[in-house]
Amino acid sequence: MFRDPRSGRRLARVAALVAAVTLGAHVGRAQPTPAYAHRPPPTFSVDGQIALHSLVSLSDGHLRKLADVLTMIAGTDAARMCDWDGIHPRLAEAARVNVPAALWFALPDGNYWTVKEGHVAGTLSDRSYFPHVLAGETVIGSLVVSRSTNRNTAIVAVPVLGQEHDVVGVLGASVHLDSLAAVLRQEMGGLGDGLLFFAIDEKGLGALNSEPSLIFTEPLKLGDSGMRQAFEKILADQQGVVTYEFRGAERTVLYQRSPISNWSYGFGRLHR
Repeated sequence: MFRDPRSGRRLARVAALVAAVTLGAHVGRAQPTPAYAHRPPPTFSVDGQIALHSLVSLSDGHLRKLADVLTMIAGTDAARMCDWDGIHPRLAEAARVNVPAALWFALPDGNYWTVKEGHVAGTLSDRSYFPHVLAGETVIGSLVVSRSTNRNTAIVAVPVLGQEHDVVGVLGASVHLDSLAAVLRQEMGGLGDGLLFFAIDEKGLGALNSEPSLIFTEPLKLGDSGMRQAFEKILADQQGVVTYEFRGAERTVLYQRSPISNWSYGFGRLHR
């Protein structure tokens, strides 16, 4: 369930507690004071499910917040009139207060403008998500390589309705996936040694990863048959736990599918 992005600070505090979360292992060790140096430091353990829920809530919150802001802008006279000069400052402000993304406005024929570049030579009409928005749907989480920045991105897009309630335009954000992953790592208080997180879309394409080089890769094609079976299970089920081997280390991962982006998120640890 979506949580108001304003709860992000509270979640970040929870996530900081699980910054070294393990699946049934130690989370962290308090440093002993000199007076009691002979005592073993206390160990705290937190269910990894807490870290997974924090990851999903924080990530979905950023995407949902963008969709809500774009929907508000879509309701302005400037947007309904397809007035780029009136839309631009509102999108620029939205870009300032949200996760790193390229914000844009497009006409139904696919011609589009971005905050940084103005009118862009090209079209969005052949993007797989575009017909859905023209049909009046809000799109959250469609993965594409941005044509304006050449970066791996997640699309958040909403329709702009005219006076006759027909779609006269599209407002969107191309969220930089590497930047979003870095933001999430920071909001979760960092990751302890051997911990990992990721998200994949419904086709198995990597949306997020605590290891940036694995963003936009396909886990089903990266590992052995055991890893392939694990990710087939992740794609098939709403939630659960899998164990697989990758790059010489066994990994145990809790996973959960988001009803907002339809991404499957995973949080786990390596067993070296």
